[in-house]
Amino acid sequence: MIKFFRHIRKNLLMENKTSKYFKYAIGEIILVVIGILIALQINNWNEKRLNENKIVSILKEVQNDLKEDILKSKELFSYYETRDSIIQLALNNKLTRENYLGDKKWMYFNVATNAFHLKIHSNGYKNFSDNLDNVPKKYQEIIAPLNEIYTYNKYEIDKFDTRIDKITDRLMDHLGATKPWYYAMRQEEISDEAVHYFLNDSLYKNALYLYSNAAGNLTRNVTDFDQNAIKAYHKIAKLTEHPKELPDFIPQHLIEPTPQQVQELLGNYTLVKVTIETGEIIELNAPFVMKVEEQTLKLISLDRNRTHDLYFKNNTSLYGVNKEASILKDENNRIIGLKLVVLNAELELIKNKD
Repeated sequence: MIKFFRHIRKNLLMENKTSKYFKYAIGEIILVVIGILIALQINNWNEKRLNENKIVSILKEVQNDLKEDILKSKELFSYYETRDSIIQLALNNKLTRENYLGDKKWMYFNVATNAFHLKIHSNGYKNFSDNLDNVPKKYQEIIAPLNEIYTYNKYEIDKFDTRIDKITDRLMDHLGATKPWYYAMRQEEISDEAVHYFLNDSLYKNALYLYSNAAGNLTRNVTDFDQNAIKAYHKIAKLTEHPKELPDFIPQHLIEPTPQQVQELLGNYTLVKVTIETGEIIELNAPFVMKVEEQTLKLISLDRNRTHDLYFKNNTSLYGVNKEASILKDENNRIIGLKLVVLNAELELIKNKD
């Protein structure tokens, strides 16, 4: 091609066609410039494509981290739910000598000397943060949700996780320093003095209360983390089209509700009663509202600024992270309220008449 252009220029000069030569030279320069611009544009496109592929790969890594932590959190809830039920029995003097001498005695003895740790996976988020300047505009909407998860949510989880460790360490150190019978328990030598201590000692029950309080704060913050993690997983899946179908561990509509089913649930509610695990009933008059955003039902506590994300499980019940709700109807099949079970508490809400 270069020889071809050179041959044309040579002929024009030999024929003394100077004006045509200059016009031709200008045209050739323009063609070269256009070629360079096209090459630069193609290079930019390739760089943008490679950069976008890199960001998508990092977001898939974030998705996998979220998956691991969401699944792990389910074990955490089960772990602390079991321990909290035992602690509530102990604090209400419902445990007996037989509990501490039976087949499950170690569950009672060690109820506040062990912990379940949830260490949030954040390598994907770190990689994402290191590449923030290169995040294409179409993916920038995920930045704020991920910052919420890996700064505020992670901070609160780590804080109460550390607190539980301090409580368990302090309790074991106290038992080791003041109770001569403590080491003998490992050899199955359970003395009457040991049983009496676990049943009656007020300082021990103080430790149980502190453990229960810290575990309650931890599980509440893990619930917030789960809800935010699920939203982020949804958003990344939408932006990257990965995966094509949401996995089972992500709460979603198990049936596709009709617009009428959704509309009937929307509106104002009043929380009238809470029943906790011990059976105690707390009468309330707290305002709630049910809204829908991005195909998610949101039951919002107006005075506590807490939101429960809910999805249709079937035609008569909803579910979400660590919660299930039964839809209550009257004889005319009109929705009159909800019975919402959140962890160990049952909430009864009535739907306000418009």
